[in-house]
Amino acid sequence: MEKNLYMLLEGRYPTLHRVEKKIAGYVLAHADAVVTMSVQQLAKELDVAESSIVRFSKTLGCSGFAEFKLMLVKYAPSAARTIFEELSPQDDAAAITKKVFSRNIDTLERALGLLDFDKIGQAVDWMDGAERIVFYALGASASIAEDFYIRLMRIGMNAQAVTDAHLSQISAGMLSRRAVAVGITHTGRTFEVVHALAAAREQGAKTIAITGFPQTPVERAADLCLELYSPEQLFVSPRVAQVSLIDSLYVGLALRRKASALSYVNRMENSLKDFRVK
Repeated sequence: MEKNLYMLLEGRYPTLHRVEKKIAGYVLAHADAVVTMSVQQLAKELDVAESSIVRFSKTLGCSGFAEFKLMLVKYAPSAARTIFEELSPQDDAAAITKKVFSRNIDTLERALGLLDFDKIGQAVDWMDGAERIVFYALGASASIAEDFYIRLMRIGMNAQAVTDAHLSQISAGMLSRRAVAVGITHTGRTFEVVHALAAAREQGAKTIAITGFPQTPVERAADLCLELYSPEQLFVSPRVAQVSLIDSLYVGLALRRKASALSYVNRMENSLKDFRVK
C-alpha cells in the first residue's frame, strides 16, 4: 500500500538517527527545492554521503532517490489543509472551535493515509478467535483501553482493561495461548506496557500494540503493531485518531458476530432501562 511520504517523514521523525533526521528535516522544510535536486546536490547541501540519502529513500519504501522525489510531488500538501493556525486570545468561540475541528479532521485524514489495513484485518481475526482479550495501558492511554474494553463487553466478548502498573505484570504472566494482549502506548515507550506485552508473549498469547510512532520498544514486544499518525502541535491530541481506530476494530468484530452482538446490545439496553430518567 502506497504511503503519503510527508506523513511518513513526520511520523517517523522522532525515532530517526542523526543523519536521517538531518535529511528528513531538510526535506520537510524545503520540499519544493528538493524535488529539483540531484542526489549529489542534496548530499552536498546537507554534507552527508550520497549513499545515506539513497538508503534513507529506501527505508521509506522507495526504490531510490528518484522515486522519493516523485512521491514528494505526488503528495505535496495543501497549505490550507495542513498548516495549523495558532490560536490567539482575540479568537472567539466559533473561530477556536472551527480551528480545532479542522485540525482534528486533518489528523484523521493523515492517520487514515498511514494505516495498514491488512494489519487491522489481522488484529480483528486474532481478537475474534481469542477466548480472552486484555488491554494494557497507563496514564492518558488508560481511558482508551477502558473504552475499548467496555465496547467489547457490550457485544459479549470476554475482555478486560488493566491500567495498574503492578497488576498489568501479574495479569500478563497469567495469560494463555488462547488470549490476545493489546498494549496501548502513544509514545511506544511506556515501560510497564512494553514489559506486559513481552510477558504475555512469553506465555504464548498473541500480542498487539497500538502506538503513535514506528520503530519503538513496544513494536519489538508485539506480534502486530498498529501505528497511528501522531500530531506534534501543542494542544492537538492524538485521541481522535486512537478512538477512530478502536471504533474500526470494534465494528469489525461486531460484524463478525452480528447476531450475537445485537442480542447482547439488546440485553444491555434492557438492563439499563430502569435507570433512565423518564
